[in-house]
Amino acid sequence: MIDMTKYGTIYFKILISLGLCFIALLAFRYQQDLEKIFDKLKRVNSFLILSILFRIIPFIIVYVILHFKAQSDVIIFWKSAQEALKLKLVYRDFESLYSPLFPYITALLLFLWDSPEAVTLLMIFIELLVLWMTMITFSSKNQSADLFKTLIYLLLPGPFIFCVIGGQEDIWMWGFACLIIYCWKKQKSDFVLGIITGLGLLCTKAFFVLFIPLIFFKVTDKVKFFLGNIVVGLPVLFFLLHYGGNSFLMPIRLAQEPMAPNAWSIANPFIWSFNLGNNIKVINWIGLFVILVFALWQTYLSRKLTIQEYIPKIWIILFGLMMVIQIGSYANYVFIYSMPLIFGFNFFNRKRFIVITFLIQFIASFQPSLWFRIGKPFLQFKDFSELRFTMEYFFEIIIFIGVLYWLNLAMKKQEI
Repeated sequence: MIDMTKYGTIYFKILISLGLCFIALLAFRYQQDLEKIFDKLKRVNSFLILSILFRIIPFIIVYVILHFKAQSDVIIFWKSAQEALKLKLVYRDFESLYSPLFPYITALLLFLWDSPEAVTLLMIFIELLVLWMTMITFSSKNQSADLFKTLIYLLLPGPFIFCVIGGQEDIWMWGFACLIIYCWKKQKSDFVLGIITGLGLLCTKAFFVLFIPLIFFKVTDKVKFFLGNIVVGLPVLFFLLHYGGNSFLMPIRLAQEPMAPNAWSIANPFIWSFNLGNNIKVINWIGLFVILVFALWQTYLSRKLTIQEYIPKIWIILFGLMMVIQIGSYANYVFIYSMPLIFGFNFFNRKRFIVITFLIQFIASFQPSLWFRIGKPFLQFKDFSELRFTMEYFFEIIIFIGVLYWLNLAMKKQEI
């Protein structure tokens, strides 16, 4: 008998993801007809309709009609946002594993609707804002084709589940990266670019700090870029130090819990006797060093690319490596680079890429929920006597190989 109490959410996510894959299949079947419709409706109207159909209406169905309750991280975001709404000081007065401005931003809708679902709705609005900015930044001469890419992104199971059902914020980081590209194309100064990266670090996750040196080596006036960083960063740092001491280091705790899938969880059946759990901090720091060195090497190899070519490539390499190497990485991170994967490259016309991407996205949409519900295991061979552990490990392998596939495509791409 199906345990709906324990696994009901997983079945729900699988059903939604299968539906999205089916709609995507129909979309590709009638691509030319859809692009003609987009051409008639024009860009703004088409984007609004797509946003309503595949984000706003699903939100209403899930949370208003079906009375589904927000879960997991959204509850944490909501509780932090409630404290921020009272103008309490982040880290000192309440816990947060995100950047200092994050809880105050997530509190914006609580003035009107004090509910976890309000946080999820805000996540959807911000995702759509980032999607619009991405579509504009990577626009081509064929606007209807750009809108078709927008449709396909909205049908990817990963972003849909992580945003609409999971209320995740990972796409915020890409929003700031995309803003850098947009402002670079508008010939804004390196000082402005520095301000943008500084705000990205203050509003999203500590992980964003890995992206800053990759931009630092690309900009022309490094002094102005650095000054832009410190203009927004230092006042916040001094404020937190003065009123909260070293409590601002709280987000570092986020990376101290092993997650899956990554190289460590995949390898654990073979290396479990080394007791990785006792050395997570060391593994994390080694992983971050390896990721940054490799990303800087790719930065050097990609130095001749335009900014519109450079950032998507480096972005996928950086966060793809994080998914592979960091012991604290898990499948939700595919949300971080789904947009640049669709809009930043010309892989979109490859049938193999589309099929593999939808397969990975489909499995990634429910694997984290399954992993949490079976006890967040780092598996050993003895665990494979149970079907649930064997299936979950199989899903880990597929996601892991899929991320390597995306990484390989990005690293080999010299012209985009």
